Amino acid sequence: MAFGKSRDNEDKGGIATAFGLTKSNEVVLGKGCKVVGTLQLAGNTIIDGTVEGEIISQDRLTIGESANIKAKISGADIVIKGTVHGDIIASKRIILEKTAKVLGNIQAPSLGLEEGVVFEGKASTGSRSSEPVRPVASPNISQIQAKQTGTH
Repeated sequence: MAFGKSRDNEDKGGIATAFGLTKSNEVVLGKGCKVVGTLQLAGNTIIDGTVEGEIISQDRLTIGESANIKAKISGADIVIKGTVHGDIIASKRIILEKTAKVLGNIQAPSLGLEEGVVFEGKASTGSRSSEPVRPVASPNISQIQAKQTGTH
């Protein structure tokens, strides 16, 4: 079934296998689904598929363990369990669970990281969440060595 729940999942209260709703009215983009472009989401959402582009969420967004995201993500409350290549900005908080792999900058007033997270990027927390995170250029090794030895 392309959209919605199968009858088996509906009877058992399970999550939709492609795209649909759970019993708690969360929107789900299931494993095996792929979206290219901009996703604008209202309501709590779980993404277990692939997204390339941009994700804009008004409520809680959960990137599931099987998700592969290559997108800029913005939302209120964001939980990452899967793989994200791109910047993440939250107005409330970002939680990176132990299975998360994030390659990009993250910015939120509150940030939580579990042991085992893979994170490569810059993190910004505190009350300045309205200011964008600026990428940091990697310093040249010879510049670092010159600073350490005092030569230029």
